Amino acid sequence: MPLQDDYQVRLSNFEGPLDLLLFLIRRAEVDVNDIPIVEITGQYFDFLKQIDQIDIEVAGEFLVMAATLIEIKSRSLKPPNAEGQEDGPEDIGEDLSAIDPRFELVQQLLAYQRYRAASERLDVHRLEHSQMHQVRVGVSEQDDAELAASSEDAVLEIEDAHLGDLIEAYQRIVEAVDFGKMGDHEIEYDDTPIALHEEDLSDRLQRRPDKRLSLHAALEGKRRIEMIGLFLAVLELARKQHIRILQDPEREEILIELRDEA
Repeated sequence: MPLQDDYQVRLSNFEGPLDLLLFLIRRAEVDVNDIPIVEITGQYFDFLKQIDQIDIEVAGEFLVMAATLIEIKSRSLKPPNAEGQEDGPEDIGEDLSAIDPRFELVQQLLAYQRYRAASERLDVHRLEHSQMHQVRVGVSEQDDAELAASSEDAVLEIEDAHLGDLIEAYQRIVEAVDFGKMGDHEIEYDDTPIALHEEDLSDRLQRRPDKRLSLHAALEGKRRIEMIGLFLAVLELARKQHIRILQDPEREEILIELRDEA
């Protein structure tokens, strides 16, 4: 189900990836406890591909969730483990996530729903209070201007290749990961500073004769959390205009090229 044509596609419309997921789930009119993971994963990526510009500061959370959805989908499509079918009832209660890969995500969504409900109640109280006391505390017009300026600085607009092409390439690369070989692991985020990923990528480009590297080659062989960090580094380098992002018209491959002035 496509987004409405007049809907402004911006990540800032959502408080985070869980907020976006709840929006998609409600739009699909399904129960949070029984998420159609294949359908929702497809819609989540369709949304990201329609984004015109991206805020580097918040992109990481949405990319982590994107990779998480792909992993859950991958595990959901695998046939059940024959050995696991012989477990007793006491074993089933020990690890519900092993029975249903969606379990942890569902728990996060339910907790977020409770948080949203509480937050909305507080907003109502604040509105009622502000109507009685029309006083604005602690925020000046200058503060507003500085906040808006800092937000604009973190926004990326790509001219050479549409952002949707980048997201689609990212999706293909992450979907190629064999999660079965990774074994059990916790969903985590790469705590390596983006600046280090930027240096690593710039160095790799500098050492190549043509100063070019495909996005696939840049992410190949990396762990999922490293892929996310490197992908954010690509976006940040593009925002700083240190690299040029191109698309091979024949192979539809995303290429990263170091700019001469970088």
